[in-house]
Amino acid sequence: MEKPKSDHKNEPKPPSRGLQCEDVPRVRNVLLRAICAVYLLAFVSFYCQAEGLYGETGILPAHRILRNGTLKERLNLLQLGPFIGLGGAGHAAIDLLCLIGAAVAFLGLISRSYCRLLSFIVMWTLYFSLVQVSQSFRQQADHLLLEAGFLCILLAPTRLTDGRNPMEDIALLLLKWLVFRFMFASGSVKLASGCPLWWSLDGLRRHYETMPLPTSYSWYTYQLPEAFHRLSTIYVYLSELVVPWLFFAPNRVVRRFALVWHVFLHANIIGCGNYGFLSPLVLTLMVTLLDDDDKLLLKLLRDNPGTTNSGNSGVERRTRGGVVRNQAEPNNDSDRIGNRIVKVIGVLMVVGSWIIFGIGFSSSEDGYLTFKTNFSKDQYLSVMPVMLLAAPLLVFGLLVRKFLKLLSFQDTVGSLAEGARQFTKNLGLLISTIVAFTVFFMSIVPHSRLLPSTAISSPVMTRAYGGLHSLYVVNQYGRHLTKMRPVRREIILEYADDLNGTWQEYGFDYKPWTVERTSSLPYAGLYFPRFDFKFYDAAASKLDAQKWFYPMVLRLLQHQLPVLDLFDGHHVPFKAPRFIRASLYQFSYTTSPTKDTVDGAFWERNRLGDYFSVFSLDAAHLQEKLKQIGYWTTGETETAQSWNWLLRWLLDAVRRFVSTIEGSYLVTGLLMAALSLNYSLLK
Repeated sequence: MEKPKSDHKNEPKPPSRGLQCEDVPRVRNVLLRAICAVYLLAFVSFYCQAEGLYGETGILPAHRILRNGTLKERLNLLQLGPFIGLGGAGHAAIDLLCLIGAAVAFLGLISRSYCRLLSFIVMWTLYFSLVQVSQSFRQQADHLLLEAGFLCILLAPTRLTDGRNPMEDIALLLLKWLVFRFMFASGSVKLASGCPLWWSLDGLRRHYETMPLPTSYSWYTYQLPEAFHRLSTIYVYLSELVVPWLFFAPNRVVRRFALVWHVFLHANIIGCGNYGFLSPLVLTLMVTLLDDDDKLLLKLLRDNPGTTNSGNSGVERRTRGGVVRNQAEPNNDSDRIGNRIVKVIGVLMVVGSWIIFGIGFSSSEDGYLTFKTNFSKDQYLSVMPVMLLAAPLLVFGLLVRKFLKLLSFQDTVGSLAEGARQFTKNLGLLISTIVAFTVFFMSIVPHSRLLPSTAISSPVMTRAYGGLHSLYVVNQYGRHLTKMRPVRREIILEYADDLNGTWQEYGFDYKPWTVERTSSLPYAGLYFPRFDFKFYDAAASKLDAQKWFYPMVLRLLQHQLPVLDLFDGHHVPFKAPRFIRASLYQFSYTTSPTKDTVDGAFWERNRLGDYFSVFSLDAAHLQEKLKQIGYWTTGETETAQSWNWLLRWLLDAVRRFVSTIEGSYLVTGLLMAALSLNYSLLK
């Protein structure tokens, strides 16, 4: 009797040894999709301001860098503009890079099929080219995105059929190390700087008033009792100095606790200030704190199965022994232990904060909370070197462990063809491993610089770090809040046609400039207004330290529309003014929105003096300053022309359409469209 033929197509193939423990790489997929969303925010925000900032008649034309910058700055995709007919000194090539990057990011956000290695190489290369020409308007968020984007290149799969990337665990650990460095640096420098506001626990309340681009939520939070602000400052210290160590905890419940803690922190940061995509990027990196079978992640993927490698939520998992088991059922013993550890950590943080920061109650009838920091700066600085050394040692140990685990699960070779494929795979793995360990060792250099006493002085390490930092692959963080500003100062631009006439003010979209309630604390959402943001730095420095200010004045005197579009369109002149000046004001929050204020204003302002005196188009002082910084006007730009009229027409048409939409509405609309498409494709 003939035996029935078995249907080999329906039999599950035994997994290769290197992937035996693998099922659906959910953390990888969610993180890559989220990084695409952040890239989308970054590209669109850059695009909306590119013409006014970097166009031919913009403040800092990109061709200045492409022609006269360093070799590193001239190695830029924008140099290819003339080869596709987008020559000249205009913004067309920048527009093209932004639109391509936004399109790739949008596709990656709506479909896992586009979250591939090639996509992340393209997005990183495009954004690196844009950041290269951003000049004075480059921000910390750009550095963090480029560093995270480079590590995602190590994480992303090459082909759609790929399961888990052999480098996945190492890449995820480096991303976790990145977010640890960012958070720990943000906290450590606050106390190390010796700023009295941070030491007295008044820094956060002052920050609500003096942050770069505050919102109305910031004003309302500022009105809360003093004890609340001091407790909030302690919460920030715990968030940046204590909780980041839990990122590396072996128990997933402990890591989940750290994630939830920071979600609350960054939700408040997004509400308080217009930092654009910075906080969403930090939260994206914290996805690395989850496991593939974490209950939070599984719940998310049940609601949105398109982020997995299969059409379902992927709750079944193949173990090393080939046995399929349901991972939706939590590891009860591990979770119970984790819950107990979290409770202990919570109690220790409360008790430790109570003792270290001297929390008590006053002897008066009110019984309000009192605070007294029970440690000195010297004591703090004596502990910091140990923490700065312990962190990279811990991560290095974890890296070595994951690398050895990776080596122990290599596939066996059964034929010559399999040997060739294995050799190619191992060669790529070797290169990726060398890159990963190089990035890690170089990241120790900026991490050690958080204190002068711990900075690495090795010439070899510093030169190697400088090379990677020039590509923004490794960067230093934490310098943005070292010393809190005691008062808020704002630069107000004014124009007039007569020196003795009435001076009118230029309006801003997001920067505080008026006491009118409806225009004084706008909310940009996830849109990053880098032009308004830059005035925050300028207000704390002298005019000569802000080289971009003179070109901006020139463009305003020339009445260049791309630059005027960076301002509030309702408060700009209809024709070119003859004179421009800048005044320096002190802004202070009002204590009540309804009493003793103009129409319930959020701000009170007092003029402190001139930021710069009157400039006119033919002012010798202005012309001299422009020559000193190597700035030339439109007539001195390169003469290459754009012969690709069709592409130029399409780019101009897109810009005309997009310019009618306010930036924050545009990025919000695109994100909502991506989520809607994602949902509709899954129905």
